[in-house]
Parts: sequence; structure tokens; C-alpha cells
Amino acid sequence: MLSVLAHSPGGEARRKALAARPGAGEEPAEPQVVDTLGGRMHVRWDTGAAATPHDQLVFFAQFLATTGVFERRVAQCPLSYGSGNTPDKRDVLGTLMLELLAGH
Repeated sequence: MLSVLAHSPGGEARRKALAARPGAGEEPAEPQVVDTLGGRMHVRWDTGAAATPHDQLVFFAQFLATTGVFERRVAQCPLSYGSGNTPDKRDVLGTLMLELLAGH
């Protein structure tokens, strides 16, 4: 579903203030390629942003993929289902880990 936000003067002022920051007109750097369990991600740093919603999460995912920690955790997990209409154990544990890391 696509939602359209109405124009607000406060939002326009914030956008102009962000554009006026030093380095705002510079070309963005090439994205950094990071291989994770979910596939290849392209990370581009926003030098004007104070923080990002999930900080360094993609690099932690790369750590999990490189070291095999997550795969070992999935193999050792005693979780089992009695129905054939259930998600994969790996998907359940991945969702749980992401929720914990994202603060939910």
C-alpha cells in the first residue's frame, strides 16, 4: 500500500537545513559490498545522518555468516513442530534474533 504524506512547512525547513550541511552537495561514495546469510547487501554511508535505525546490523549479519555462529545455533536448537504448515526453524530463529537486535 502506498501512502502519500501531505506537505508540511516543518518538513521542508528540515530538508533545507539538511541540504545546507557541509558536504551535502558532494557525490555519495561507492557502496560497500557486504555478503550476509540473506544475500549480498550494498552499504552506503550517509555522512549527514546523526544515526541510522539499525546501525551496524548488516555488518553483524556478515559476522554471523562468516563465522558460522548462526548456522551452529540453528543446528543445535531443539525446536520442532508437529505440523507440516509451519515455518522453517532457521526462519523462526532468524526472526527472533533480528527482533532482539532491533530492540523489539
